[in-house]
Amino acid sequence: MKKTYLLLHVIFFLFVSFSNVVIAENQQIKVMDIETNAIVKRAEQSSKMDQYAISAIKGVQKVTVQANPIPKKGYLIRIPLTKSYKVKNKWFESLITEIILIYDPSTEHQGRLILYDDENTPMFFDIEYNFTDFLKTLDIKE
Repeated sequence: MKKTYLLLHVIFFLFVSFSNVVIAENQQIKVMDIETNAIVKRAEQSSKMDQYAISAIKGVQKVTVQANPIPKKGYLIRIPLTKSYKVKNKWFESLITEIILIYDPSTEHQGRLILYDDENTPMFFDIEYNFTDFLKTLDIKE
């Protein structure tokens, strides 16, 4: 009986420990190089990063109409938010917990944004956004 009780505690401890590692991993900002398809940078989420994300959301100009909205060079930047944010515009209305920015170095002050709705369907938007300060904060070379 004591062995079973001890075994259950050990399994519970391992489960909780592993869950915390997975949760911490999912809460990091990740920067993926599009050419190499590799994660080149990880950073901790913060309210400052939330402000960059919200600024990008406010820069939405229109829905992306290109068949392939991902450029050949640049970065995909996944930003989990520290708290949910309500997005409401003429194309999208949902509570979001993360965004993905698409940075194309060939376009100045423009990019793309991916938002996921309640049903996890991605929506691509063209945005007007100055990536310079954001990339400096992440220590990413343009």
